[in-house]
Amino acid sequence: MRKLMGCYLIILVIGPFCSKAQENLKFDDNFNLWNIQKGQSATVFATKAYVRAQPSLKAAIVDSLSVGNVVTITSAPFKGNTLKNFYAPWYEISYSDGSSKKNGFIWLGLLALGKQTASDGSQYIYGFERFTKSINEQEQDHFSTVVKLLDTNGNFLAEHTFPFAYSEQTFSQSKLLPAMGLQNVKQIIRIEFLGEACGIPSEYNYVAWTGQRLVGLPSRYSVSDAGVFYYDEKILFPSEHGKNNQLIYKYIEEGEAIDDDAENPNFKITKKSEEFLWNGNSFEKLPTAK
Repeated sequence: MRKLMGCYLIILVIGPFCSKAQENLKFDDNFNLWNIQKGQSATVFATKAYVRAQPSLKAAIVDSLSVGNVVTITSAPFKGNTLKNFYAPWYEISYSDGSSKKNGFIWLGLLALGKQTASDGSQYIYGFERFTKSINEQEQDHFSTVVKLLDTNGNFLAEHTFPFAYSEQTFSQSKLLPAMGLQNVKQIIRIEFLGEACGIPSEYNYVAWTGQRLVGLPSRYSVSDAGVFYYDEKILFPSEHGKNNQLIYKYIEEGEAIDDDAENPNFKITKKSEEFLWNGNSFEKLPTAK
């Protein structure tokens, strides 16, 4: 897989960032990809999320919330638990139930990483379903990441799952894009997992809504270590490249330093491209021209 190949590059050059030696992935109680703070609102990602009387799996269940429900974070993080093969903290929350306001505690992993609301009121919600251990050496441990689409009334319409191999990225964000020239596409959501330090990769995942289903599109990946190497992928959709209106282009550039000048290194640069054909419902990678 492309993104795994990029990750192997990090292992070779930098070392531990893509380590597979974790039995259960653990986020720190005060740091995680949600970057949630007291006073912020958050959206329930799980189909059913239990609210408890205390920040513990042993505490009594006092309520349950459904996907799309909005809560307000009212505390700093509490010591967490491991569920779905990853560790995350608890937070105290408040939320409305009709005319009354309620309080309780929720495990962070049940909340969405992010949400985008379309102009028609439909909502794209994304989060982690679970942390999955690899079953062979060709794969990496990864989050099963899910995008869920809800209609204007909060009813479930569709979902799409893709893997995300966490490599110490610091935050996640998303953006709604138009059809970008692709036939039979209503909207595209771009989900980003971003690294802010040398050797920490950034991943950009694209998921299209056809009006009937959510479909994963080619993703892109970038990583660099100043003065040592860089690897960068760019995606161009039909509305950007202006060529065949059903082709998606990926341009890949790799640079490897060939001297020891850390401030102004000279790079050996390699470039290549890939093409993907969209048929209105799915895409396929086209053979590389020789």
